[in-house]
Amino acid sequence: MKRLLLCSLVLSASPVLAGPDVFRTERSVAAENIAESHRGGVACLFNAPTGELALDEAIERILCHDPQTAQAWAEAKAQAAQLGVAWSAYLPRLGASLGSSDGRSRTDYLDFDGVESSARQKSLNANLELSWVLFDFGRRRAALRSARQLLVAANASHQAMLQSAFVDAAQTYYDALAAQDTLAAAEQVRDMAAENYQAADAKYAAGAAALSDRLQAQTAQSQSELRLVRARGNLDNALGVLALRMGLPAESRFQLTSELALMPDTTFVSAIDRLLAQARDRHPQLIAAQARVEAASQRVHEVRAEGLPTLALTGSLSHSRNDLPRALNGDTRQRDTSIGLQLNIPLFEGFERNYRVRGAKAEVQASRAALAGTEQQVSLLVWGSYQRLMVDSQSLNSTDALVAQSRQALEVTQGRYRAGVGSMIELLNALSAYADAREQHIRALADWQSARLQLAAGLGRLGFWALR
Repeated sequence: MKRLLLCSLVLSASPVLAGPDVFRTERSVAAENIAESHRGGVACLFNAPTGELALDEAIERILCHDPQTAQAWAEAKAQAAQLGVAWSAYLPRLGASLGSSDGRSRTDYLDFDGVESSARQKSLNANLELSWVLFDFGRRRAALRSARQLLVAANASHQAMLQSAFVDAAQTYYDALAAQDTLAAAEQVRDMAAENYQAADAKYAAGAAALSDRLQAQTAQSQSELRLVRARGNLDNALGVLALRMGLPAESRFQLTSELALMPDTTFVSAIDRLLAQARDRHPQLIAAQARVEAASQRVHEVRAEGLPTLALTGSLSHSRNDLPRALNGDTRQRDTSIGLQLNIPLFEGFERNYRVRGAKAEVQASRAALAGTEQQVSLLVWGSYQRLMVDSQSLNSTDALVAQSRQALEVTQGRYRAGVGSMIELLNALSAYADAREQHIRALADWQSARLQLAAGLGRLGFWALR
């Protein structure tokens, strides 16, 4: 007998496309970036820069185009979906299947040559099955708690990424400001060098100065021109980097409206022991590490509960129809319904459960070690940022005084040279000292701004408030 299966079709009731957020898990996911929170949840929509770019706008634009923050946000949304999966375990499972077949059979009678018979049959069946776990010794509860903690960890990791991206964005803008101020200082030094050359040239023409003075002044002027070219190139490079990070063409040009100046708000800086305590309480990396420890602990309970009995409510409804030849009693129809309780008792799994529990316990130990490492890392970050801010504050005061002193010395030397009692070497040394002092002060101011934001980020408190 031969049987040919002509058609077999099974339909699944599970949707292909993502459905609604029934459990509203995405409400537990923070805004995609600090910029949206700062703008009241408004999406990252910007017009082209009008020629002037403020610090807070530049940071918003950079954050909106930062791929790492977008990745961290997407990972938080994925973990929110896993929380929905954990919630769905409390709901019943309902499945449907539909099958259809068309077959043909043929019988050959070997004792009677040429005699055969054939029959054709069709069948259609539909099934509806229900399964609802009623009791599982806390497996679903442990899985839900673990998913919640992992979502907390994902949100905290996203926040930590935002803090880091915020610092990098501000640093990019401060680098451009430093390059802009360095260019202004180079232009001032170039103008001073030109004045010195004119004075030396006039004195040489009048016979009151040697040719060496004129040549030395001319050399200093050429060096100031070279310094100006390099400063302009550094500014172009810094503006190009800033434009690219904002998602704009590298050749975009705009004026930086903010100033590289001291920020008045340093009230968050207190004693170092208080800062370290604040960091342990607020830093998002520590919050994420603590949540992972709790999630790993709940995973141990979940794995243990998986090896215990489960009680489920089951039910089924089926309908089938068979079209058969009359010789086989003709067509038939059948309907079946059932409802009951099902107790599943794992008896022996080849010691798999034992090793899965051991593995889950080891993950708890690993997560606790990671937490200790994160605590140490955050403490070192806060300590280093605090010391750097203190040193940069002192350096800023020193360089500020150095600029004032070198400028005063330059003015006195210029007066002495014009009066004929000073030398060109003395004047050039004073001009070089003033130019170096201006550059050191600009760099110290940029470093102070960076250290201030680094400390705020180490405390887990960085935001747009730190820019005002």
